[in-house]
Amino acid sequence: MRQALIISASPRRGGTSDTLARLFAEGAEEGGLRCRHIALRDARIRPCRGCGRCDAPPHACPLAGDDAERILADIIAADLVVWAAPIYFYGLPAHAKACVDRAQRFWSVPVSGAPRPAAAGLVAGCPRGEQLFTGAALGLRYFFRLLGRELEEVRHWRGMEGPADWNAADDGVPRAEAVRQWGLRWAGRLTAPAGPEDV
Repeated sequence: MRQALIISASPRRGGTSDTLARLFAEGAEEGGLRCRHIALRDARIRPCRGCGRCDAPPHACPLAGDDAERILADIIAADLVVWAAPIYFYGLPAHAKACVDRAQRFWSVPVSGAPRPAAAGLVAGCPRGEQLFTGAALGLRYFFRLLGRELEEVRHWRGMEGPADWNAADDGVPRAEAVRQWGLRWAGRLTAPAGPEDV
């Protein structure tokens, strides 16, 4: 069975982006994907200190005794990675950014092979801001690229103050149902039989 790795990047348990992760998983599992969750707030991730030791072979990080290496390996291995995060000051929360920064060791030797897909769901309490999601989306794009993934889809929601806001509707479609359908569509894509063009 194909696996989706769903990363909850919020420091707050049960909040808006955690709810996003859960709703996506409901749809994906209905479509036949096995979902595994990682909450970065529960991981021990030491921040990159810019020592430069990963620049030279064997490109190892001296901080590798924490959870970051395991999480990065899980991201590389999954069939699909979905990153659910709130936006703080136009960027990712500190713990999530620490995880992203620890991929620095792949800068010299990125993961090779055909890229696997990634998607991101970003939520913000702020209702305005033309570039509200731009910085986080760009950072995630290059983070995933180092790990052999392509960020194929970024969805975002503004004015999300709490989980109850998923009950609201956009263009007549309840947000919660739209997220479940998003997960279901990704499951359909990953579980569909290979066609001649995929062989």
